Amino acid sequence: MADLPDAWRVAFERDRQNPLRGNDPLPERRAARFLSAFILTGLFFAAFPGTLLGVWNLLTIAGEHGSAGVSRAWIQAHGQAQLLGWVGTFILGISLYVLPKFLNRMIRSFGLVWVVWALWTAGAAWRWLVGVGAAHWRIGLVGSVVLELAAFLLAQYLLWFDRPKRSSAGPGAASKKSFPGDLASWLGIAGFSSFGIALLLSLFISVDVALRSDQPVFPAAADRVFLIIALWGFAIPVAWAYSARFVTIFVGLRAPVQSAARWLAAGVAAIVVFALLRRFLLADGMAAIVAVGGVSALQVFRPSTREPKRIGVYRHYPAFIRLAFAWVVVGSLLGIWADIDPRLTGLGGASRHALTVGFLAMLIFCVAPLILPSFLAGRELRSAGLMGISLWLLAVGCFLRVSSEAVAYSASGGLSWRLLPVSALFELTAVCVFVLNLGWTIAQPVPAWFGTSGVAPEMTVYFCTASFPKTKQILIGAGLETLARVKEIPHSLTLSEAAAADGADLEKILVALRAFFARRQPRRRAAS
Repeated sequence: MADLPDAWRVAFERDRQNPLRGNDPLPERRAARFLSAFILTGLFFAAFPGTLLGVWNLLTIAGEHGSAGVSRAWIQAHGQAQLLGWVGTFILGISLYVLPKFLNRMIRSFGLVWVVWALWTAGAAWRWLVGVGAAHWRIGLVGSVVLELAAFLLAQYLLWFDRPKRSSAGPGAASKKSFPGDLASWLGIAGFSSFGIALLLSLFISVDVALRSDQPVFPAAADRVFLIIALWGFAIPVAWAYSARFVTIFVGLRAPVQSAARWLAAGVAAIVVFALLRRFLLADGMAAIVAVGGVSALQVFRPSTREPKRIGVYRHYPAFIRLAFAWVVVGSLLGIWADIDPRLTGLGGASRHALTVGFLAMLIFCVAPLILPSFLAGRELRSAGLMGISLWLLAVGCFLRVSSEAVAYSASGGLSWRLLPVSALFELTAVCVFVLNLGWTIAQPVPAWFGTSGVAPEMTVYFCTASFPKTKQILIGAGLETLARVKEIPHSLTLSEAAAADGADLEKILVALRAFFARRQPRRRAAS
């Protein structure tokens, strides 16, 4: 610091005496960066290993009027890519971003978050490659689950144990928080506990298959146990937990019924136990009870008490959210029907599709455009129209798929077999539009949610460079020479102080910054 201008040294001392708390933009930008990586990875799995492979499988099945000609390894690879590669990646990334905020803290170890992303992505990708014919599949089948399990455990460490140390004495000591009793917390705890159980089960099955089988295929019963736990134990309860946090607010619903929290979590636990015991009818029956109870507790079908958020998104999305929750009930009932009458072989697949596409995908298509742009450094959804197109295509495709699959596999009706490829193309197009819209949103520059009049001498150099890294070169080019040779910038150093320290023209700096932020104005503000 000896060779720094006096204004910089004074600012550093000012920071030491009055450290910045709570409004540092740099951690938020780092969090948005890792969330972008998780979302883009999930979008990749949704479009290519997930939906595209699923469409290919379905076209083959429809052409042969049966699934005998399709590799079971391919079918399971498609399911793993959809459930863990897409949905699981979204949930992990969003959880690492928002759950610390719910606990009034930020992730401290961003490097470990990137390790979570790398482990999970490698594991999910390796598992898919094993299913479609990668060499050394025994190593890949077990190794992929080990990577996924390591990512899950590291994520739990970051969420619950990587906390700043606090003094245990003194007036500033934090009081011990009681166990949360709200619906979202109970569902989240039940969901992530089931997630760990599902991954451990997948590891045990994978080891057994690697030792005993000649192909990378889970046995039918074991695969069904895994799917029930992954769906009803993990994905659906966690989706409900985030719905209690976000859907309630955005759709203007009544507050969730908090008294249902414990028995819904107990119901999820019962589903997991019944699945592990291979009591599938009991598991599906409990799933139906939990489905009706969860929908009732979230009060999704009761009229909104406030006007839903519609700015910047497809205005009719609340109807599709309610449609998604209708599908979760339909899927649970189809599962019971499939258990009662096993001759109707198409009902099991129709049930799973109602849950994975009708509920999970539909809910993601609705909620992701609502929350992710703002999480990703305050971006705007690129197109409300594309959001609407993806929702309508997915709704039509899912209806055709569930209705035709329930009949085609169970009877010999020709029309149902002809509708299956049509449903697949509808859903593939819907996913492509959704991926395009979110990918385009992430690719947009971060907007400046303040007018150019907000660029004033009192604005800090740190805010500019931490929130908008490209302003660093603009400031250096406008005369802030010290900025070019330092690694750390004092948080409280203002533009006027920095300009005076380097003998730069303050007005030139302000004009250059105003021109930059004029180009970064949000589209809605520019249009108004």
